[in-house]
Amino acid sequence: MRNPHSIDALKQVERFPRAALAAFLLAGLAVAIVAGNALAASTNLVKNGSFEKDSNGDGVPNQWTGINLTPADKRVCNQSKAGSCSFKMVGDGTTKYLYQVIAVSGGSGNEFNLSAWTKGKNITGGLAYVYVQFNHTGGGDNNVLITIPAGTSPWTLRQEPATAAADFDSITIALQLNADSGKVWVDKVILVPVP
Repeated sequence: MRNPHSIDALKQVERFPRAALAAFLLAGLAVAIVAGNALAASTNLVKNGSFEKDSNGDGVPNQWTGINLTPADKRVCNQSKAGSCSFKMVGDGTTKYLYQVIAVSGGSGNEFNLSAWTKGKNITGGLAYVYVQFNHTGGGDNNVLITIPAGTSPWTLRQEPATAAADFDSITIALQLNADSGKVWVDKVILVPVP
């Protein structure tokens, strides 16, 4: 006949590891949730925002599309703020764009932080921007611009808060140059949601 105290002791020993394991798993889950929220808040939505990748060597970085670009408007790896490369646009009196559409949706009032490193040389007769455009689900859009000043400027971190004015089904990030002359370089374009 077994000692009843031994069986109770065995049951207590079996319960303790299960309780410890459950507590450990709950603590791990809490850490994962906190880390996941922090990651979501700090994840850059812009793909190839530092223009490091150009798989086909055409001068247009991976994940980006150009409009009205000339051979002078291209990914360059002799000027950069972060990494090895940046994107250069040259003013020639036309309006040029480099953009990407981000497949993310959200609601009116969603907030983001937009930032980019920019450099300008002798920009005259026009304007240069980095901007975010919230493409509204019901049609229309709203934009937030980072203006790159005319003239010459060193590598400068430029930042703007960006808020969606209505529900949106995608976001467009773009570089735009509409200047008679001059050059602009852009690097490390970042768009992150505000928690």
